[in-house]
Amino acid sequence: MAKISVKNFIAELDSYFARENLGGAGQCLLEWRERAVGAGDKSGELTVLNEMIGFYRQTKDEKAGMAAIKDAFLIIDELEIGGEISAATIYLNGATTMKSFGRSADAMEFYERTFEIYRAKMPEKSPLFAGLYNNMALALQDMKDFGRAEEYFRKAIEITEDLKGSELETAVSCVNLAHLLYDKNNEDEEINSLMERALSILENPAYFGYDKYAFTCRKCAPSFGFFGFFFAEKYLNERADKVYAGS
Repeated sequence: MAKISVKNFIAELDSYFARENLGGAGQCLLEWRERAVGAGDKSGELTVLNEMIGFYRQTKDEKAGMAAIKDAFLIIDELEIGGEISAATIYLNGATTMKSFGRSADAMEFYERTFEIYRAKMPEKSPLFAGLYNNMALALQDMKDFGRAEEYFRKAIEITEDLKGSELETAVSCVNLAHLLYDKNNEDEEINSLMERALSILENPAYFGYDKYAFTCRKCAPSFGFFGFFFAEKYLNERADKVYAGS
């Protein structure tokens, strides 16, 4: 059976994202899925679908996103890989996209499924657990389960703050926790310290070369504006602009 080149697919897709060319990225995804289907390459198609799920989350296309999730989960069942880390990655991606479309309660089933796979396959201090806790917390926050959401945000920070290379993830979790505390009590004294901690990471030149640095700056910038850190918001957007322009 012929296989698509996943390496070439990812390289081409990343080239569009590096230039913030979402139109090109969307066309790239459709073309590579067509190639995988034509080759009868189910695993390759699953890789493309996983990227589609994240793309449609980013572009807020709920109909296409939910269709990609459904097709991806069906292929996981067809390939009988539902207990593997590769499946957990796709369940997590699908759940996060469901959450972004306001389907947090539906997403929790697949977050829990991801948790069970992770617990069986890897140590609890893995950075993958941190990402899962952060995403579960966001869904729980939507569901007004603030207690469990705070617990999971703090678990995520506890893991990433001790892992070299995970500094940006710590910054994101600090920003997320600040929003949660604001939702509980908008005068919580910890909010400013969390935002200052996140900013100290994003301003650190040691992390400017990280793969997701520009993306993280762009993602966090509006939160700094929300909490009144207007100069920080401007700085982070300028940092992201500079990185993308260089790409």
